[in-house]
Amino acid sequence: MTYEDTLNKQNNYQTLKAVALVGSESPLDELEEVRLDNPDNLISLVASNKQPFIVSSLADENRYIPVHADTQSLAMVPLVFSNQLVGMIILEDDRPNAFGYEVLQLLLAMSGSLSAVVQSAQLREELQKSNQQLMELDRLKSDFLANMSHELRTPLNSIIGFSRVMLKGIDGPLTEMQEQDLTTIYNSGQHLLYLINEILDQAKIAAEKLDLKFGYFEIKPVVEGVKSIGIGLVKDKNLDLNVELANNLPKAYGDEFRTRQILLNLVSNAAKFTHQGGITIRVYPVTNAHGKTMIKIDVIDTGIGISEKDLPLIFQPFRQVDSSLTRTQGGTGLGLPIAKSLTELQGGEMTASSVEHRGSIFSITVPTEPTVDIPQEDKPQMLAVPKTGPLVDNKEPATKSMPVAKVEKTDTKPNRETTTTEVTAIRATTPMPKVMQTKRQIVLIEDNKDMVDQFRRALQREGFEVVVADHPAYAEAMVSNLRPTLIIMDVNFADGQGWQVLKSLKDRDDTFDIPVIVVTLNSDSQRAYQLGAHTFIQRPYMPDDLIKAVLKAEQESNTERILIIDDDPASIRLLTQLLNQNGAYRVFYAENGTDGISMVARRRPDLIILDLRMPGKDGFAVLEELRSNPETVNIPVIVVTVNST
Repeated sequence: MTYEDTLNKQNNYQTLKAVALVGSESPLDELEEVRLDNPDNLISLVASNKQPFIVSSLADENRYIPVHADTQSLAMVPLVFSNQLVGMIILEDDRPNAFGYEVLQLLLAMSGSLSAVVQSAQLREELQKSNQQLMELDRLKSDFLANMSHELRTPLNSIIGFSRVMLKGIDGPLTEMQEQDLTTIYNSGQHLLYLINEILDQAKIAAEKLDLKFGYFEIKPVVEGVKSIGIGLVKDKNLDLNVELANNLPKAYGDEFRTRQILLNLVSNAAKFTHQGGITIRVYPVTNAHGKTMIKIDVIDTGIGISEKDLPLIFQPFRQVDSSLTRTQGGTGLGLPIAKSLTELQGGEMTASSVEHRGSIFSITVPTEPTVDIPQEDKPQMLAVPKTGPLVDNKEPATKSMPVAKVEKTDTKPNRETTTTEVTAIRATTPMPKVMQTKRQIVLIEDNKDMVDQFRRALQREGFEVVVADHPAYAEAMVSNLRPTLIIMDVNFADGQGWQVLKSLKDRDDTFDIPVIVVTLNSDSQRAYQLGAHTFIQRPYMPDDLIKAVLKAEQESNTERILIIDDDPASIRLLTQLLNQNGAYRVFYAENGTDGISMVARRRPDLIILDLRMPGKDGFAVLEELRSNPETVNIPVIVVTVNST
């Protein structure tokens, strides 16, 4: 019988647990554990003393020993490794005096090897447990980063977004003092978001979980874009910012967004620590040690420089060579380490040289062809839109994009001149037709044949198709099935049942947004508007008044419908305000994924703005369900999320 030394962590005492049993039919799990702090147990005493012990006759032994009932003698040999008890071998026999000196010597000879084996097994088990704990800690860290990203960026989104809404005058005019205060709030929010992103980027790089999007791109627009931002950084310092681009530069290969981030960090640092002279961005091709063509970018400044002893420290995370500069210039000390890591992850390298009080040169190389095997996805990728700043700054309909798009904004100041916007369309599995009304169709709810003829003649001259519903039993169903451009109805229809039809149409999710023009002898316009009528015309009327009302309602009907699916009320309100500022869209929302799917089925939006992180059915599940349904697969989706991944 072999025992292994174990530690009961719950009660903080050691035990011997049976791990092997030979020559007995008793189940191993029925053998009790032996506590090493029990002075009344002989096995516990032998283990504590770490010395072999033979009991020649149990009849002469009055101390407790947990052995089989027919045992008459036994030999106990502790297994010791590096003076630590790791287990014990116990031999039992149903005869007295069964174990002599020779057996004891044999057991002692075996104990050394067995001790090493048991110790090795224990170490492997502990290592396995440690690895499992480390994996769990890594998972918890990843979850923490994701949750922290969400919890921090969600309120920041509201701070940045609503301050921008107010600065653009959407909520009304501002005094000069209010504009200054809001600009400070906006810029502070952007700065805090930048710091959060730096910390999260560093964490993802350390965990090797930062995903890069590789592809070929022109380096000139990247450099020119960084220059335009850099001009804003140096304009108050009277510094020159020059760009020197070699002719016939090859295309770069890497992550364009991250390359821009690297270069912007270098230019920002140069602007921060340069007080006279200027900054030069020099771009030219070079050949590396392996004979591969690379694009080299030097950022040269005439700033304060870095001492020779401090130069090796600048790429260490959270290190700044002069702590006094941290207080005056700000920053986390992560910009350069992140930039260097991003450069190396793309197959390039970053170097630095400097002379104190004279300036610095930071250089990066960017590959012109793949340097490592980059896995290519066969399926479309879903990319996130950070919740920072307005979703759309122009008046082009969002539905002209591909079904899933990446929109990234870097706002340095709350005005459009200093905003860099990148929009990248992602390959779709199916072509995406524009969702719109295919023909100009009007449902006329009227049971007076003379009025039907009068309406039909007037409307057909304007190019409308008129479909008549002359009974309340099928008026709602007809509107629901046809989804017409608009509805014209008489509330006195069918002996006054028109009021109920109007109410039902405005209560239904699939018809509530279709404009209704009420044309009637009834004078109760207030009731009609309360029930949701778009226009009220009392008979008799001028034909031109009807046509003007119809054309106005048609224009509203063709306004694109946008569905926001997000569990954050502040985000919904922000997006709604931004989208409604020019009256270009009809916006409605759902606060969870389940309601969102239901609303898509009933209202058929032209565009969906979707948050990924929601309780219950999250954005991933919603997107999967939309893409698996032939009726919704072509509805374009913009993913708006604060997920760090």
